[in-house]
Amino acid sequence: MNSYSFLQKSQINTKDVKSYPIEWNKVFGNSNKLIVEIGFGGGEFLVNLAKENNKYNYIGIETSLTSCSKIKSKIFQNNLNNIQIILEDAKFALREFFCDNSVNKVIVNFPCPWPKSKHSKNRLFDEKFIDTLSSVLEVDGELTLTTDDFVYASDVEEKFTSNGCFEVKNIAEVQQLPFKTRYEKKWESEGRKKYLLIARKRFKKNIKRLLEGELDLPHEKIKKVDFDKLQSLVGLKKSISNMVIVIKDVYTKIDGLEYLVKVYSEDEGYIQSYFVNVIRMREGWLVKLDDIAKAYRTPSVKEAVNTIAKELEN
Repeated sequence: MNSYSFLQKSQINTKDVKSYPIEWNKVFGNSNKLIVEIGFGGGEFLVNLAKENNKYNYIGIETSLTSCSKIKSKIFQNNLNNIQIILEDAKFALREFFCDNSVNKVIVNFPCPWPKSKHSKNRLFDEKFIDTLSSVLEVDGELTLTTDDFVYASDVEEKFTSNGCFEVKNIAEVQQLPFKTRYEKKWESEGRKKYLLIARKRFKKNIKRLLEGELDLPHEKIKKVDFDKLQSLVGLKKSISNMVIVIKDVYTKIDGLEYLVKVYSEDEGYIQSYFVNVIRMREGWLVKLDDIAKAYRTPSVKEAVNTIAKELEN
């Protein structure tokens, strides 16, 4: 296997998966227990874990393309086949891609505490995320949080205690982690203390997932298109329950047989941007999610296709 195919193999494209939650035993080809690191940065910690104990499967979740590139190089250099990485928002990924009672441990090292109230939506540890942990962790599975911010650790500890599904150990000062990350080295050079919080699952909460089972490409067939209405869709905004849909733009092919509608949508805080096709067929028109600009088939995406079809036909 050449380096390119190896690097491709170590990152799973979650938008190409046919069914959710993901069957990780099929991805790895074994039934080893799962350890997940959220925000792996340069990948030093996760790679060293995987090297030290190959009896586990390791999954790293990141939102940084640079971090993904760095860790893939380390995975290749060490010839590791027990790591998969995901480029995605961790709250969404942990809830949607892992089934109940399937994860042995979740590791979070030195996350940004986002202390300002205006940035609160960026904080990882909120009520819904802790509910997700209570669902996907095994019974007796644990979350470990390492941080240089004692106030932040105390706030997270309170949230776990209030959740009622976890046994929370007292926050302890630690000298160093099993493997040093670049952030740990930075905090040490600045003389900062490090704190460890461990929350162990005792009970489970049922959670609602946006993606479950096999998801077909959303589509609607209509008999005719109101072309004046098509252009006027730009700026249309629709809010339903925990969903928001906004039509951003409309693009036309020269032959007039196909249109692209750019859509922004949000499901419970998870944001996507994608295109919906309006295509001339032999009989009528087809409105469908564009299959090149990938999007998860969430409720808001399905609603966007349905809304565009209704607006154009009416």
